[in-house]
Amino acid sequence: MPRRHYPAIVRTDDGKTFGISFVDFPVHAGGDSVETAIADAEVVIAEVVEDQLRTGGSIPTATAVAEIPKEDLADAELVTLVPVHLPGKSRVISITLDEELVARIDAVASNRSGFLAEAARTRLGHRSTE
Repeated sequence: MPRRHYPAIVRTDDGKTFGISFVDFPVHAGGDSVETAIADAEVVIAEVVEDQLRTGGSIPTATAVAEIPKEDLADAELVTLVPVHLPGKSRVISITLDEELVARIDAVASNRSGFLAEAARTRLGHRSTE
């Protein structure tokens, strides 16, 4: 699965809460520590990218840290890179499942592969990219 890293700018006013803004996306994240804010940023950016892919939107190329406009860095505590996993090429695989489980999947899904991919993404902590 291809991965891109998007620059995220961390700021704090009081040293107790941290906000993150993105150079390439008009969204924000935050938390009560830098680590929590970055973890939230990973979730937020993944949701934005997944929504863009689902609706046929485009995913911007990540801005290089050296190319971030100086005015965007005003009052920045830290600039970090937030990874985003992008969908890769589909691969045909062979799996073995109990026939009753296959029947239950077929009863609720029109696309068995899509259903299993969504179940795997959910289990791995990611939402659908379809």
